[in-house]
Amino acid sequence: MRSFFSTLGFRFPKGVRLVKKGAEYLLVCDHPIRFLQINRPLFELLQRLTAGESLCGLTAGLPPSGRKKTEGLILSLAAGGFLDLHSAGFTPDEKNYPFVSVIIPVKNRPEEIRDCLSSLAALDYPGEKLEIIVVDDGSTDNTGEVAAAFDVNLIRLPASRGPSACRNAGAGEAKGDILAFLDSDCRAGRGWLKELVPFFAFGEVGAVGGFVEGYFKTSHLDRYEEVFSSLNMGRRILLGRRSGSGFYVPTCNLLVREDVFNLAGGFTEGMHVGEDVDFCWRLRDLGYSLLYVPAGSVAHRHRNKLSQMLRRRFAYGTSEAALYLKHPEKKKQLSVPLFDGLSFLALSCAVLSGTPALLLLVPVFFAAGYTRKAVFLKNIQVVISRKSLFLSAVRSTFSFYYYAGFHLIRYYLVALIIPGFLQPPLGLLLLIMLALVSLVDYRIKKPLLPFPVFLFYYLLEHGFYQAGVFAGCLKHRYFRCYLPQLRVTR
Repeated sequence: MRSFFSTLGFRFPKGVRLVKKGAEYLLVCDHPIRFLQINRPLFELLQRLTAGESLCGLTAGLPPSGRKKTEGLILSLAAGGFLDLHSAGFTPDEKNYPFVSVIIPVKNRPEEIRDCLSSLAALDYPGEKLEIIVVDDGSTDNTGEVAAAFDVNLIRLPASRGPSACRNAGAGEAKGDILAFLDSDCRAGRGWLKELVPFFAFGEVGAVGGFVEGYFKTSHLDRYEEVFSSLNMGRRILLGRRSGSGFYVPTCNLLVREDVFNLAGGFTEGMHVGEDVDFCWRLRDLGYSLLYVPAGSVAHRHRNKLSQMLRRRFAYGTSEAALYLKHPEKKKQLSVPLFDGLSFLALSCAVLSGTPALLLLVPVFFAAGYTRKAVFLKNIQVVISRKSLFLSAVRSTFSFYYYAGFHLIRYYLVALIIPGFLQPPLGLLLLIMLALVSLVDYRIKKPLLPFPVFLFYYLLEHGFYQAGVFAGCLKHRYFRCYLPQLRVTR
């Protein structure tokens, strides 16, 4: 698999550069301002890597543990935005591709499975290195007959056991080194597997997830789901290692090493919502990395009726309590930059207490944070323009305002509506946070919708999700979902 490093190229994004100051070596990002102190070997490796040399060649002389550590560092830099990954334009010999088993659970979806399997028939992947396994979960229509018309290994379950049991049954029959899980209501892109398989060259990676786009694109709801679907993980690389974070990748587009899948124990049968989260968390707990790459796209037939979409969001919400109860080591984490947190606290207290004078503390805390950054950069002799430093400080402050406001809107909006009417200052704070969060999401995600239409779906989605969270907490009598772990940073 390490030969696949030849298919990957690395370059610095705009605004990222290497800096040598005396005996110190730095990796500096201008927008936003961030920096890493690195050692000389990594400094020189990054110089050669971004000049076009292969990571495989650069690490060839290292012992296995050293190669894995170095590759892990490079992957961390890519996930942190310090490196861009791109295609190096090299196509490996087909004999080097791993054997992949595509596993698709299905129940009573004849039209969807036909479309799904038709897309796989056009897949750009060596046929002798590919098998397709369809697991019919006790369908009562002609779904099984439709699937049998294709060149697949069809497994028929006599009674419905749920998607997790189907995926486990398929994995039990699979011959592949890589298990590729795909949902029956998805259509795979032609380059689906070839775009994701190379990332298993990183030895620490146990699973890779790819991009999920919307299948329907015409209605207002379609356009909302195109960018706000819970299956859409975004346009940048994400990496999850063994930690308390809740990072996961949905199973509608998930590739897993076969040995890692078995070591993790497969999917938890009986879980009908959140089983993908549970599996990804267990995989990470074993010490393997979970990687998301905005490539290897599949098109998902999302629920394009409002009632169906809202029921699904409610169901997703109900899974939170069960997941956190099962995985007590996982916690919702909210990093609080010291001066940004104090600024947000001053703003909130000013609104809630009706004391405008407290707003004067906001620029004071902003200036303190700005000064601290300026002094630190001066001490390490990194030259950043005052304008860039100022804009970076503004971005940092508003980013924290957004994340704090998003948590408030995501989990407490419905519960605080009536108190907000009874206590106007609280209502004003909710409106301020809602305006900030919704406008930021609208600006960044860019849905092809007028803002009022977007806001309508946005409020409904958050409302039904948090109603599901509350229902799940009541069912399990477990409310830790509402208590994020705050981590103050300087």
